[in-house]
Amino acid sequence: MTEQHNNDAALAQQLGHLTGEIRAMHQAVLASIEHLREDMRRIETSSNARIDRLEDKMSDRLDVVEGKIGELQSEDKRIIEKVAKIGALGGGAGGALVAGMVEVLKRMS
Repeated sequence: MTEQHNNDAALAQQLGHLTGEIRAMHQAVLASIEHLREDMRRIETSSNARIDRLEDKMSDRLDVVEGKIGELQSEDKRIIEKVAKIGALGGGAGGALVAGMVEVLKRMS
């Protein structure tokens, strides 16, 4: 019976040792998982900050482009107005010259 008792005691001791090792492994795995979670949070925070900075830069650049487009549209309108005025003046002057030439031709005949 002492041999059986010794075997049981050795088995109990080995089970206790194995249980301790399993607990240690479990704690190590949990610690690793927590480190991974922290790393993932840092990566997410860093990525979000980068995305925010890129969005700000893009917004600034779009504002500049919109400003330039507005300036070009204003310049285009000014050019159209100038062309229209010159066309009106040219047409009026041409009409006056034609009318004058008609009168000159009438008097010559």
